[in-house]
Amino acid sequence: MAFTFDSDVEDEKKAEVGLDDEFGYFNEEEFLAMGIIPADPTDARPGSEEKVMMLAARYAAGLPLWHDEDRYDHAPGMIDLSQLGGA
Repeated sequence: MAFTFDSDVEDEKKAEVGLDDEFGYFNEEEFLAMGIIPADPTDARPGSEEKVMMLAARYAAGLPLWHDEDRYDHAPGMIDLSQLGGA
């Protein structure tokens, strides 16, 4: 079965979900040029523009979207888990 690309359908899909060219259509090299290294963990808060850019970079690079060492909380700074649980 052969697949064809219909740019009109793609443009309609982008318009339906409100996508623009702000993040979604960079390639991996463009993310690297912006200093975003998709394979590295990020300290960006979930939902932040920085986190969305990292997820887009990982997607463009064909990597898993989530890194085991990514920040997962919304607190002002990262929590040092080694300091929890006693002296």
